[in-house]
Amino acid sequence: MPLEHGILVRVQAPQQSREPFEGPKRLIFLALWISAFDNRPFGRLLYYNNMKNEDVTKRQKEVLKIIYDSLITAGFPPSFSELKERLKISSNQSLLDFFSILEKKNLISREEGSARGIKILKKGYRAINARPLAPVVGLTSAGSFTEAIEEIDAWQPLSKDVETIADDVMILRVMGDSMINANIKDGDLILFKKTNEFSSGDIVLAQTPDGTTVKRFISQNKPPYKFLKPENPKYPIIPFTDEMEIIGKMVKKNNPIPEKNKKNIEAQKPYYEKPRFKLYYANCLDILADLPENSVDMVFADPPYLLSNGGFTVHAGRRVSVNKGEWDKSGGLKKDFEFHLGWIKAVKRILKPNGTIWISGTYHSIYQCGFALQVAGFHILNDISWFKPNASPNLSCRYFTASHETLLWARKDKKAKHTFNYDLMKNGTWPEDVLKKPGFQMRSVWAMGTPKAIEKKFGKHPTQKPENLLKRIVLASTNKGDLIVDPFTGSSTTGIAAYLLGRNFIGIDTDKNYLDLSIKRFEELEYNMRNKLIRKS
Repeated sequence: MPLEHGILVRVQAPQQSREPFEGPKRLIFLALWISAFDNRPFGRLLYYNNMKNEDVTKRQKEVLKIIYDSLITAGFPPSFSELKERLKISSNQSLLDFFSILEKKNLISREEGSARGIKILKKGYRAINARPLAPVVGLTSAGSFTEAIEEIDAWQPLSKDVETIADDVMILRVMGDSMINANIKDGDLILFKKTNEFSSGDIVLAQTPDGTTVKRFISQNKPPYKFLKPENPKYPIIPFTDEMEIIGKMVKKNNPIPEKNKKNIEAQKPYYEKPRFKLYYANCLDILADLPENSVDMVFADPPYLLSNGGFTVHAGRRVSVNKGEWDKSGGLKKDFEFHLGWIKAVKRILKPNGTIWISGTYHSIYQCGFALQVAGFHILNDISWFKPNASPNLSCRYFTASHETLLWARKDKKAKHTFNYDLMKNGTWPEDVLKKPGFQMRSVWAMGTPKAIEKKFGKHPTQKPENLLKRIVLASTNKGDLIVDPFTGSSTTGIAAYLLGRNFIGIDTDKNYLDLSIKRFEELEYNMRNKLIRKS
């Protein structure tokens, strides 16, 4: 007769001694089930416990390392499916059982039933010899109360002197100048310890139904007895009320996260440098890591579409390969997304709080870039459809002809005031765009042809953008003197537009041939501007 509820068996190993704590004492709990379908029993070890602490196994360290690497690279723990694939585990239940063992060993904590809710504990970090991480949970105000704590933006390693409180800390980026006399500036990262224990004079994170703010907490024996004090005389004190709660105390200020040992940007010599125009021959991540934090006004990025798959398209009436080079080959869905998230996070660090990013792409890449922007904490402002009236036809005759690309425009901080030159966009002269009506608002569909022959005078890049497109982007979202960075500069149409319109430019690429093409284009532009052959902005 099949057993439906199973039998719990308790097995106690023989003791070598009756004296307390002498000899091995081990309890093993084994649950046995009988299948109601075919009467075949199978056993499963649910839990074991030794009187001494168990070592962390190689397999458990592997899991911890997978979680750690995902937090560092993607900003969040791996999903169930990712973990099962990496660990070659077939069922969710097996994975949950594994989590249960890690929890019992105090290696992780988690939200029940959720892989994304995993948190590595101090013992877990020690097991894999890794620096503890703290979450960057969003923005908080150094002014009036704002709705501040949003979703986790990233995880970053803690310095040695705060490792011991790793389970109780969070990192927020400050917005505003009310604490400037405490050397807390707009854009600084602040490390807070989650606690309700604090003293008068502590800098705290206070929360009300209206949001959060960073201030110095003051308690005194005269009215007002308790209040939040700004460190900037232009801001008034905030009386402490019953609806307020202090949820954290500042541990460190001014970028508590240890910087990597970086060489100064000047240590990497530019491939080409002129006033307001600079090119680097390097991986963009290396240069972006060296640029100062909060220093860039706008980034335009036309990242690899990762579609070099052996297919074909039409160019000038001829059938040609879509392969552009090794830099454009896909590494698979997961690696492609990690690539986009990596450079987008690097860009976010260098953008000013009110800075913006433009990303151009086709359906092969733009959706991953859009999701990566959201994961990195950007606030998307618009998606623009660049309609190409002269797009290449579709060879297979099995799909609609691809005649547009998508441009995503996003700002770094949700509550910051970004640059948008509205009047120029509405009332400017835009003869290249057949859809733009004079005196009407600029819409989110732009009709412009692909690059003109004159723009390819010295050669061409396979994904080269028309100058008119970049001029509009530069004019819309920057002002004269602003710094623009293009991490995938190619033939530097972004730089040409930026220089022509009085902006500063840094371009980065891994292909010398395209950098040489960029230099030829720039030097012709510089010559023409110097000799007044074209109008300066």
